[in-house]
Amino acid sequence: MRLLLIHTPHLELKLSLPRDVPLEEPAGERELRSFSDLVNRPVVIVGNGPSAALPPHHRLPADAVIFRMNWFFLESHYHFGSRVDAWFYAIANQALERQLRNEIRERRYTISRLLSPMRVPAYRDEEKWFSQLYDLGLEHLDHWAVIAQNARLGRFCMSRPLPTQGMQALAFALATGFREVFLCGIDLYESHEARYGYVIPESVKGGLLEKDLRPGYEDKHSLDRDLAFLSACIEEFPSSVVHNLGESVNLARQLGTPPDLGDRACMSIATVPDLGRAKDRVVVRLEETGAAPAVVVRAPAGVEMWKDIGGRRCAYATLVAGDFHHGARALSNSLRQVSDVPLLALCTPTADRAALAASGIQTIDVPEIINPNELGSHNKRFAATYSKLNVFRLDFLSRVVYLDGDTVVRKNIDDLFDGDDFAAVPDAGLARPSKIFNSGVFAATPSRDLFEQMLEALEELESYDGGDQGFLNSFFSQWRPLPLTYNTTKRLYSHHAELFSIDDLKVLHYVGVKPWEPHTHPQRYAELDWVWLEHLQPWELRELVVELRHQASDKIPLEYSRGSLLRRAQARNRNRDYAAAEELMRREWPGESATAAEEREMASALREQGKWHEALPYLNQALRKNPSSKGIRRELSDVRAKVEALSTTGHVPEDATSVGSPSRHDPPRAAMTGYRRARRLVGRVVQRIRNRLLT
Repeated sequence: MRLLLIHTPHLELKLSLPRDVPLEEPAGERELRSFSDLVNRPVVIVGNGPSAALPPHHRLPADAVIFRMNWFFLESHYHFGSRVDAWFYAIANQALERQLRNEIRERRYTISRLLSPMRVPAYRDEEKWFSQLYDLGLEHLDHWAVIAQNARLGRFCMSRPLPTQGMQALAFALATGFREVFLCGIDLYESHEARYGYVIPESVKGGLLEKDLRPGYEDKHSLDRDLAFLSACIEEFPSSVVHNLGESVNLARQLGTPPDLGDRACMSIATVPDLGRAKDRVVVRLEETGAAPAVVVRAPAGVEMWKDIGGRRCAYATLVAGDFHHGARALSNSLRQVSDVPLLALCTPTADRAALAASGIQTIDVPEIINPNELGSHNKRFAATYSKLNVFRLDFLSRVVYLDGDTVVRKNIDDLFDGDDFAAVPDAGLARPSKIFNSGVFAATPSRDLFEQMLEALEELESYDGGDQGFLNSFFSQWRPLPLTYNTTKRLYSHHAELFSIDDLKVLHYVGVKPWEPHTHPQRYAELDWVWLEHLQPWELRELVVELRHQASDKIPLEYSRGSLLRRAQARNRNRDYAAAEELMRREWPGESATAAEEREMASALREQGKWHEALPYLNQALRKNPSSKGIRRELSDVRAKVEALSTTGHVPEDATSVGSPSRHDPPRAAMTGYRRARRLVGRVVQRIRNRLLT
């Protein structure tokens, strides 16, 4: 399959060939069939012009079908509700696909159909990425297949300049059978000050071309072509009625002033889901405490953050970092089966928030609380667990029950919301009973003062295990013990099988190797792993399988991996040709299938050019995919410091920048290989000397 290539110094967009049409069915038949039940209703076609931010709801019918297009989801409010019946776009754009995927997965919008004349990239020959618009439940359709059935309208799509997307959507609507059309936000680029009805964030600008940012028509479209196309649409469908509700003077001149709806029901919050609501509402602001920065707790419209129990605000909470969204999904699904109290996921920067939101889990971004202890190989898994202490600052709650992300709830445990003290289960582990508690499940009463005391005690209190559990046991000298059934570890269940029936357990805790992690002895706890897997929905299980495949590819020797892209990028970075490495990886970026090594290599190329903001998301993704990597964690910490310096002072201190300085690629690989061999040789000699001394 050949591709058309649009090249700019910073961005490449690839246009694949038009969508294929099955030989056994007429072109456009699929599209006509998809909309057959909707054409008797009015349709509102929403462009992205400035007037889209001020829609006249009193003139829009309540039962209208909604067409949106391109980057519409950048709007701050649901100007036309959260339901989208059809979404139109033309050029494949990775940044657009990624952001829209997150919007859908985070349940901000319900989108039914995707319409584009181009095939969605799927790593076919010469395609350099797999589109993130697959596996979202969208019906993929081709609006040009319907427009082309009309010879006059089809002719407009055969040469440049093309009609703009809003005009194409109008032609599709009329050709499909809609007879009452309302145009909103289609302003024909008449404003000299603004191109869109929303603000484009900096994170999005990198995925756009210069023509996409400035007001006015771009070279590949024109006002004359749009007006001519509009006239052809009206001429071809004389029985249709097209109303202009935007700010375009040219459309008003051609279409006139729309009449009032009269007795017809209009758009309102009662008739259109989320109409006019802010996409994010601020629930509460947790003030800065000690070294912990402030936290703004946000929630989508209609999402409850707690349940009122006996006049008290109650919620479950868990911590999510790295790949723990898999565990949080199973935990959330298990909770829903036995309780209607919501689960809040406290997300560190490495958490996959979109994955959590896709599973209906409300997220709260929290800062990492650095583990003050020196960790060895035996307890490095505790590196991020101190961030769990953020649960004690959730003082908008009266009572919170914390559950580790590797637990599942088997029976209702809402009784833990009773009382005001700190309650936990004695840590049984492999020896029972114990005078210390396990911090995987506990009930507490959050308060700012309590959280502040904890932060002040971080450096002073000893942690016997180097993690949060040891610290909390030192901090809480008084605690109320709970029965073991509220936190039964898989080891306790396995080693004392006669004492427990799985049907009696309230909370099952998968300490050690997690059910979603590869294991050298996969049958060791297979019975309990099956219990965990039962709590994943089929699509969640599918995503887990895909992620495990990515992890496996990271472990394949480089010469056998899919990583020819990785090898070539590494060679460019080693030669200090960082711009070339970045260009190569952007051109061939594999999207979500990128491995942790590829994410890290891209970040390295960006870091060496001083592009700290751009490097940050790649390192976050790398750590999420490989949470045990100390190198990635170190580089991520370095980049965060640079970004913070830029935001506060506007520049990176000269002694902090690594541009032009030795990178992780120095010294060359050959030198590093010789160094490693020398270390191994010295290690053998030392070991022989020790053996002789011992004998």
